[in-house]
Amino acid sequence: MAEITPEEITVTDFAVREHRSLWVDAWRRLISSNTARLGMFIVAFFLLSTTFAHFFWEYEPKKDLNYSLKLKPPTLIPNEEVPSVHPFGTDKLGRDIFRRVVHGGWNSLRVGIVAVSISLFFGGLTGLFTGFYENIDTTHIEKLFLFGLTGLVLGSLSAWIAAQPIQAIFFAILGVIAAYFKDFQKGKALRMVVFAIAGALIGAILGAFVSSAVALISLIWGAITGALLSRPLEGKFFSNVMMRLMDIILSFPGYLLAIAIVAFLGPGLEKGMIAIGVVGIPVYARLTRSAVLSVSQKEYILAAQSVGEGHGRIIFRHITPNILSPIIVQTTMGLAGAILSAAALGFLGLGAIPPEPEWGSMLGDSYRYLTSGAWWAVLFPGLAIMFSVLGFNLLGDGLRDALDPKLRT
Repeated sequence: MAEITPEEITVTDFAVREHRSLWVDAWRRLISSNTARLGMFIVAFFLLSTTFAHFFWEYEPKKDLNYSLKLKPPTLIPNEEVPSVHPFGTDKLGRDIFRRVVHGGWNSLRVGIVAVSISLFFGGLTGLFTGFYENIDTTHIEKLFLFGLTGLVLGSLSAWIAAQPIQAIFFAILGVIAAYFKDFQKGKALRMVVFAIAGALIGAILGAFVSSAVALISLIWGAITGALLSRPLEGKFFSNVMMRLMDIILSFPGYLLAIAIVAFLGPGLEKGMIAIGVVGIPVYARLTRSAVLSVSQKEYILAAQSVGEGHGRIIFRHITPNILSPIIVQTTMGLAGAILSAAALGFLGLGAIPPEPEWGSMLGDSYRYLTSGAWWAVLFPGLAIMFSVLGFNLLGDGLRDALDPKLRT
């Protein structure tokens, strides 16, 4: 009998499939979903149309005016009454609504994207650090940074009241000095008194250059800041304080808080971006923190800690890539909410400054003409808001399904 050598044996495993990463699988599931494809088409349509119109279709809103065409209905064929084509009709000043809707999309979408970027950056970092340091001790360098940052943030209020940025810097230095006192078990009362007096002196002396009232306020707040800096600002304490701050922000209705911020900063697209971004920070902070807590005790994190990897490398190399799925979905959904918030501020006159086109402000300028039968002045900006929000919501739903690891086959 002929012998068969091992080299002649070929093993074919029909159960082995092509190796694909999670992101490749997610993309294939995304493009196979009718809902996701429709959302991507709507989002791409709005982004491309508004971007190309902004850069290649010049529009000067300050010169766009023609009272002879006031509130004319949609016209596709020129006639004696309306000698020009206006697919969406004209508004109260005779301006072409189609042109303003297209160019208004640049402002509305830009507000949403920038606002969500602000929320994602600050909220994401807050959630990353609070979640990671919830159960991890801080190093000496991290403690210096934490105390200095706390002093800078707390001192910024006194610096803002006194219009003296130097106060914030001095309080940051006081925080760094407090970080050198590592033993928090002995002399708590004495240390608190010393730092409270130091903070009061910083506030009072610098505030005295402004007025006695400012000096008194800065003295009181400086004493409070110094007392807080004498506390053991460990990771768990930092996490609890930051999340309670997020809870306080969430306790305010979102639209009312955004209106209050814009009323304080003043109207304008840039102020609207900041207001909407600040309102959204707690959402991303809580989501990111919960995601970090769910993976911080995984085996690969413990292995990274056991071989001595630094906290920064663990956070950004090992934790961040593994929590991106829910954050990406929330970001897409958040864009829809930010567009609605921008439209609401514009409707109330707190968004774009006229005559700059913006969907919400166009609704605010035209809704009163519904009683006179000028439905087109409200319909088309409203449809633009509705379809853009619908597109981001559909895309978010598709991403949520595509990034679900339970659906990976």
